[in-house]
Amino acid sequence: MPKIKLDNCIFCMKCVQDCPSDSIDIQTGIIASTCIHCGHCVAICPQSTIFPDVDTIHPLNASTITPEEFETLSAGLRSCRNYQKKEVPIELLMSLVENIKHYPSASNKRPLKITIVNTPGNVQKLNDRTYNLLKKTVDLAISPVISAFIRAFVPSIDIRELQQYKKRLLEKEKTNHSIICHSAPAVLLFHGPVSKYSMSEADANIWATYTSLYAKTLGLGTCFIGFIVKAFERNKKLRKDFSLPKNHTVFAALTVGYPNVKYKNETSREKPQIFIM
Repeated sequence: MPKIKLDNCIFCMKCVQDCPSDSIDIQTGIIASTCIHCGHCVAICPQSTIFPDVDTIHPLNASTITPEEFETLSAGLRSCRNYQKKEVPIELLMSLVENIKHYPSASNKRPLKITIVNTPGNVQKLNDRTYNLLKKTVDLAISPVISAFIRAFVPSIDIRELQQYKKRLLEKEKTNHSIICHSAPAVLLFHGPVSKYSMSEADANIWATYTSLYAKTLGLGTCFIGFIVKAFERNKKLRKDFSLPKNHTVFAALTVGYPNVKYKNETSREKPQIFIM
């Protein structure tokens, strides 16, 4: 629980007014068990008399990032599928993970854990296991019995396109031994407990997105790999191979490395539909 030291408290009531769960009794200095650990009370206190669950109070510096600078940063974000043959120092990978403590979440319980896969053998193993599962899935989909079922009940799926996709995969496999991980030196796995009521998937995508932005400022490139997420979802042995805690699965996977290419131009993407109510 956050701790309140009333000695320096000026009873401005800012913490009480900003608490989303009405957990603070400022007269007694007690924070109730209904606290959701959002940290608003620590952040808003002008006297720094409320201390966080962990670590200490760190005063904020004023942000110097302008809207134009952020727009430039986001316009330059691209999924990196071409990495230099250069190791990312573990200290740099750790800084990516440590900065996650600042990121918001869909649930303040924050049950996620991060696994850094950065040994060449394990990155290749992750690539190969995922790729083999992808091939098996495609083979199953285009098999005579299953394809007939798909044509009957899911006509939106084009079996001929899947057959061509498999052909392209096999052709690419001849020269590329890292089809899934794109020869990245590291992969971050965002994983958490499987639960009907958990918001772990939302948390993972929030954290991975912020991590991708932060990585850009460090000169690193990233790519979201949905195939890895699906592989962990379907293969319990894969979870064991990468020492995931019991009942955990991967909700987001991010390759990380130094980009081997530089992009000169901003590309246009279709804007989302906008509704004003």
